[in-house]
Amino acid sequence: MDSHAKVLAIAESSMGHKTHIMTMQKYFDASSCHVDICWNDQEKELIFKIINKILNFRIPNKFFQLHNLDLFRLRSQIGYGLLSRRLIARKRKLNSYNVIFFHTQALAFFALDLIKKTPTVVSIDMTNALASIESGNNKFKWTYKPNIYIEKLIYQRAAKILTWTEWARNSVINDYGIQPEKVQVIPPGVDIKSLNFSERYNQSGLKPYQILFVGGDFKRKGGEDLLQVFLDKFANQAELHIVTQNQIDCPHPNVHVYNQVTAYSPLWYGLYQKSNVFIMPTYGDAFGIVFIEAMAAGLPIIASNLVQTKEIVKDGETGFLITPGDRLELANKLQMLIDNPSLGQQMGIRARELAETNFDTQKNFQMIESIFEQVSQIK
Repeated sequence: MDSHAKVLAIAESSMGHKTHIMTMQKYFDASSCHVDICWNDQEKELIFKIINKILNFRIPNKFFQLHNLDLFRLRSQIGYGLLSRRLIARKRKLNSYNVIFFHTQALAFFALDLIKKTPTVVSIDMTNALASIESGNNKFKWTYKPNIYIEKLIYQRAAKILTWTEWARNSVINDYGIQPEKVQVIPPGVDIKSLNFSERYNQSGLKPYQILFVGGDFKRKGGEDLLQVFLDKFANQAELHIVTQNQIDCPHPNVHVYNQVTAYSPLWYGLYQKSNVFIMPTYGDAFGIVFIEAMAAGLPIIASNLVQTKEIVKDGETGFLITPGDRLELANKLQMLIDNPSLGQQMGIRARELAETNFDTQKNFQMIESIFEQVSQIK
């Protein structure tokens, strides 16, 4: 009789989360631990397609949107939860599972009864309590309270909560009153071996200087700041490569925009391989998988000085941390790297070393596999 964990995994399909789960799927395809990975938006029934679309409708009022007064976060997470619940019901009719895995917590909004019956692991990048703080609107933090209430019930009933950062772990413990031993930090990883571009260190004299930005939400990820700084000061000495979901209208011949780039595709590899620096001066990010991709590729990084980003990028060691929105500081740090290619190389080498230690998919998914096996024994 097979005593290994049989896991039903429900995962978010948005950009960074999808990359994480795709690498997870590759790992578990070669594992004795059976993990059936499903995306939250697959196999939708028509009625739930319609309900989800209604719940994700944005009220066309910028003030309401900015302050979450349209309760969009609650409505969208309810939509995620409904789709997830229907998907779980269909999968459980076909197979038996002794563990349920959610990435992220919103997918468990309508699964509280199932979490009671089946040992459940919940993986998160950030909590709703942190999202309310990140919004910067203290007057309207009350709009997040329904999300936080449901989220607390999920954490209380889950067998294990996995967070990508200490920042998120501390929130689960302090904002939700969850026992520390129940919450473990396991950051996402990257395919370290496939991103070994050590030959770039022998090509420091190549011109022009290559700058890479990867961010789905161009404005929120600081793309507008980087583009303007580039056009003002670096357009004649460098090339800027922008990977985003948004359409960017910039006719400058040294600005290259790529839409719908898939992680681990030939184009994706090519962009990381030929770049000299990775820059994403984001205004808000739960983690930033692109940072660890750039680290694995051996690139120095310019990122924003956020609590969570400090857990990834070491200021002055693997790159520079700057104040979000400070275009002058961004320009100064970029100029420093262009003028000192050996500095960028040293930072890139150290970034690669840290990626091998902290963000290797094999090591990190082995820990998740061990947790699946442990909780599967819970009666």
